[in-house]
Amino acid sequence: MSSPDNDKIRLINKLSKKKYRDQQGKFVIEGINLVRAALGKEQHIELVLIADDFDFSEIADVLSVGVDYRNIYMIPRFLFEKISDAENGSGIIAVVKKSSYTIDSLDGIDANLGGNILVLDRLQDPGNIGTMIRTAVAAGYSIVATIKGTADIYSPKVLRASVGMIFGISIVELADTDEFKNLVSMLDKKIVVTDPREGDPYYRCDLAKDIALVIGNEGNGICNEIMECSDIRVTIPMQGEVESLNAAICASLLMYEAVRTVE
Repeated sequence: MSSPDNDKIRLINKLSKKKYRDQQGKFVIEGINLVRAALGKEQHIELVLIADDFDFSEIADVLSVGVDYRNIYMIPRFLFEKISDAENGSGIIAVVKKSSYTIDSLDGIDANLGGNILVLDRLQDPGNIGTMIRTAVAAGYSIVATIKGTADIYSPKVLRASVGMIFGISIVELADTDEFKNLVSMLDKKIVVTDPREGDPYYRCDLAKDIALVIGNEGNGICNEIMECSDIRVTIPMQGEVESLNAAICASLLMYEAVRTVE
């Protein structure tokens, strides 16, 4: 495999675009840490490309168990660099099958027994999204749900920011706010939103379990339709002239109430 026109190279290039990721139900991960995380969570890896000068010995054993050897290829470094998205270079790229849910495919999802849900309402910053996914796992949340209009959680920047934790939590992709309402109703969760004007201080509210915590768009906040159907409105008190917090910091403070309450 030494030509940029090889079908596997073309597949990697196509999957750099969201529309192809959506069409094919696949996405690309790059770097040994993300590949290790995917293997550790028994994700379905369809293809692995490794630069011929890359030392992958530290994951060779799990790679041989988790991926059919016929789907692992060594390629020249110059060709690898043509498909690499990493800023500082890496040496391994893999194609992973999406395992996210939709509102029509929730059978067996484990979120009924007290598990909290993080809902992303049209967020755009990949760093924020990846950080929130990582924190949701750390805080014991069971689902991350994205409403259409949210940046693609399978983009390289989100995947890197999540540090592989996207494989440690169930992902549900929602088409609109109606599907969001259906999800909350099906799983019997209370809707929690942030409201700087009419909300109660977050540390006085019960955010320990059975909630759907909604984090809104960085510029426009949570949509009116979700605000109107919310069950709990919280605010994060701030001193001085600060008017708002970064979305990921806000989400982290609120998600960790579940951990603080349990302890």
